[in-house]
Amino acid sequence: MAGEKSMALALIISFIFTGLGIAYAGDATKGILIFVISVILNILAWYVMLLFAFVNIIVWAVGMYLTYKQVKIANGQA
Repeated sequence: MAGEKSMALALIISFIFTGLGIAYAGDATKGILIFVISVILNILAWYVMLLFAFVNIIVWAVGMYLTYKQVKIANGQA
């Protein structure tokens, strides 16, 4: 199908930059929002408290799942 999004590429992007795989798959607003939240949590974890690192891991996992779902939707498989 023309214009089909690559699941592997989307997950790799999201693995490295939390949420941007969602933006690649077609939902730029949600992807950028998750990316910004992840950056803020990383900054807070580094400077304030390690608890934010654990919260960021949860945000990362949710971002990976949402990337998977968004690629399925973009490819008409959901």
